[in-house]
Amino acid sequence: MTPMPKSRHYADLHLHTTASDGTFTPEQLVDHFSSRGFKAIAVTDHDAWDAIAPTTELATRVGLEVIPGIELSTVVGDSEIHLLGYFIDYENPGFQRQISHFKAARIERARKIVEKLKGMGVHIEAERVLELARSASVGRPHVARALLEEGYVGSSDEAFARYLRSGAPAYVPKPFLSTAEACRIVHSVGGLCFYAHPGIENRDELVEKFAAEGLDGIEAWHSKHSPAQVKHYQDLARKHNLLVSGGSDSHGPEHHDQFNGGGHLVKVPYEVVEKMRERLGLS
Repeated sequence: MTPMPKSRHYADLHLHTTASDGTFTPEQLVDHFSSRGFKAIAVTDHDAWDAIAPTTELATRVGLEVIPGIELSTVVGDSEIHLLGYFIDYENPGFQRQISHFKAARIERARKIVEKLKGMGVHIEAERVLELARSASVGRPHVARALLEEGYVGSSDEAFARYLRSGAPAYVPKPFLSTAEACRIVHSVGGLCFYAHPGIENRDELVEKFAAEGLDGIEAWHSKHSPAQVKHYQDLARKHNLLVSGGSDSHGPEHHDQFNGGGHLVKVPYEVVEKMRERLGLS
């Protein structure tokens, strides 16, 4: 892998919408990134494909490229590892059946979390959590919003710290895929599989194992990666002959503007998209 040239075009390849636990609608997503001069974005909702088609339709009108993607949760030992799928055939019926199973498991998990909270004297309704999720893949952020509504917490971060993070009293683990299974799902619909935000998990020793299981790349750029980490993961990808990707992992305009305002703008060179296309034989 050769060093990335300085680019005049940029991409954000890790974005969430109201189809999962984000607050961007497809319209807002397109407006936000087209107005900031991005050439490409990837819609990577958790266990959901619903926002890809409407985002693509809107983006086509303004010359913004949309890469169809997804974020899947896997487990290795005690670590939860997220994988990103890019260039997936999200309309594949078999793929949609598999993801629908994951969506159903998320609803059951949300109900169990609500029951745990009630056992602690914290009363929110499961139906309200599902209302907040609307038709999206329900997740802990929706429980956090319900807790915030009822005044039990002052922020989503507090909800996770007190009740919802791993190890907190209302935490409920969700059914997980293995990394090999997740990669097989992504590859079965023509996609590429990437290790998401590895600097958060700090399990770099797993990269060689993942590569043997079919991993195609590593997310080097991320809003929580320092410049030193970006370089580190570029070097690690080169060592294992893996591609690199990157993105903000933004869950809405307020999140995106917050870390951009903090001086840590995530601008991924568009060349990474071109290299993905080359790997898939699409160029």
